[in-house]
Amino acid sequence: MIRKPARHLELLAPAGSLEAFFAALDSGADAVYCGLKEFSARAKAKNFTLAEAERLTAHAHRQGKKLYVTLNTLLKEAELPLLIDILADLAAIGVDGIIIQDLGVWRLARTWFPELPLHASTQMTVHNAAGVRMLERMGFVRAVLARELALAEITEIRQQTAIELEHFVHGALCFAISGQCFFSSTISGMSGNRGRCAQPCRRRHLHRDQAGYHFSTSDLCGLDLLPDLIRAGVSSFKIEGRMKSAEYVARVVTAYRLVLDAPAGERKTALREAGEHLALSFGRPATRGFLAGWVPTNIASPSRLGALGRHLGEVLSLRGGMIGLTVQDRLHVGDRLRIQPQNDQAAVGFTVREILVNDRSVRAAKAGDFIRVRNSGKGPVHVGDAVYKVGGKQLFTLSAEACRKRLAETVPAEDRNPTVGDRAAKARATLLAARTEQAAPASFSLTLGGRGLKDLGVPPRQEAQRLQIPLSEDNLAELKKNERRLAGYKERLVWKIPPLLFGPQWTDYRRAVQMLAGQGFRTFRVANLGHLPLFEGLADITLLGDFRCFVLNSQAALAWHELGLAEAAAGLEDDRENLAALLARPLPLPLAVTVYAPLPVLLSRIPLRGIRSGTILRSDKGEGYRILNHLGLTEVIGEEDFSLLGHVQELLTMGCSLFQVELEHCGADSAKGRQILDALKEDRPLPGTTTWNYRRGLV
Repeated sequence: MIRKPARHLELLAPAGSLEAFFAALDSGADAVYCGLKEFSARAKAKNFTLAEAERLTAHAHRQGKKLYVTLNTLLKEAELPLLIDILADLAAIGVDGIIIQDLGVWRLARTWFPELPLHASTQMTVHNAAGVRMLERMGFVRAVLARELALAEITEIRQQTAIELEHFVHGALCFAISGQCFFSSTISGMSGNRGRCAQPCRRRHLHRDQAGYHFSTSDLCGLDLLPDLIRAGVSSFKIEGRMKSAEYVARVVTAYRLVLDAPAGERKTALREAGEHLALSFGRPATRGFLAGWVPTNIASPSRLGALGRHLGEVLSLRGGMIGLTVQDRLHVGDRLRIQPQNDQAAVGFTVREILVNDRSVRAAKAGDFIRVRNSGKGPVHVGDAVYKVGGKQLFTLSAEACRKRLAETVPAEDRNPTVGDRAAKARATLLAARTEQAAPASFSLTLGGRGLKDLGVPPRQEAQRLQIPLSEDNLAELKKNERRLAGYKERLVWKIPPLLFGPQWTDYRRAVQMLAGQGFRTFRVANLGHLPLFEGLADITLLGDFRCFVLNSQAALAWHELGLAEAAAGLEDDRENLAALLARPLPLPLAVTVYAPLPVLLSRIPLRGIRSGTILRSDKGEGYRILNHLGLTEVIGEEDFSLLGHVQELLTMGCSLFQVELEHCGADSAKGRQILDALKEDRPLPGTTTWNYRRGLV
């Protein structure tokens, strides 16, 4: 059924600083999104205190604009009391919406602070109509769609839903699908899902001894596609950039405002003028991303450093503190430069105070000139380093002090809801009342995952209580051949749904699920909100959560239980302390812990051109990453497997009774598979594996 959406259009701008907030509104943004000091997916931005957020909200409202607050990270168990206080304050302030990822945040907000409008962050990986329909049922008012969708896919979602649709139109892209990246977490424990991404995708990686920036993407620019996005049903056009300067925000907002407001007959002129503004915003090379319906060749180019700014040239000489280079573009005194080393070291940045051409001081140099500029930055510079221009003539000139003074003049509204504090106290009391001091004694139950029926044996192996295989065409064909022999094992078999189902894939899997249910199979593992509607109308179905159904806190576990899961899975990137706290809670559904699996690094819809499935890329620091291609996705897994073998008894003591071993990558009957199962029986660690964040901690 086609539903008629609201047609109000919104230009939504980022504010990682106070200056960027005023730059956004002064340049024509209809709404601004910002983060607090806590629980923001851009933890490295300046962000705001709650007191500042109250004044920002009041200032925006007096201009007829809106302010949204991002709480779009995964939360640990110990962070829930602080979250309740923040939700209460935001409800009292009257912000226009909160942007969230963790279903624990959804549950607390929905239960105790229903006046807070809920926006589903792109970190929730909502990528099909089924997922958006689930958001509607859950009370969300807006879905921030995955950036991997084509216009036709957005149109299909719009035709089946009435919720507001928001889509990114400009700014940095991630190689990974949002919410499906553990790259930073695997190398440092700094989780992108908790707002602390260290951007390892921007580093060089070796393929056959050839260095390339294989995971570094271009920047999205959908300026000329705004009319198409409007026709597709998008109502909020989002600019990425909470880590960007106020000048950048002003430039980009001005450009998009010009095009959105231009009458059809003046759009070409508006596009030309807007393009001139964007040329001075100094982003990475531009791409339309997935919007055009195919993967453009310019979305990721291994030969090009995905650095911000306009490339000016390379350092040719270093003498007397002066850097010599031949510039490929105009350069003015007052422009800002960044010197990017050839390795993964930090860049050096500084403002140009003097330009020498033929040993004469000039105000500007033209393309082709050999110039020398003084290095006033901090850090080493070497011959061969790349030079980028990252700033030019300013469009926004208010200082930080002027912005603080301007904000101080804004008096917040005094009509706070008096019941918010009482609700917060009740929410905290309810949370504390459910705590337990010690985990209950646990028994041992194993789910063994393999590649297919042959791998697990027909009849299935006996060392596991449950056996899990991917729901795939090959396994459905194998099932048909062994239907009689499997008749007595249907209750033990778990069918695992692929993590992402784009477009018509969802319908194909709906038919497969119906067929399996008709044959008496009852247990399935799901990994996304969009998987849940696959089982509508089917009786006696048991749904188990994959680790991608994130559960880092008890409220998230409760949320997934209320949505229909009979079992949840602990997060693979979780640490010992948080896992122990979670297992100690009296949850309404059991929590399974994976003790062996391939190390998940990321999932992407971007193909790595020229790299075969199974190839290993290696970073400058020696980490290896295996590239796999399947169902239109690029999967990257670590060279070392994730393993908690040697910690099984400790997990039993914590209260864990359900364990998972995932051998889909190697096979349960392979030599490696037998070695892993033997180590599990003896609870001994295996060399060449990693405990990930379990011992070092998740940041």
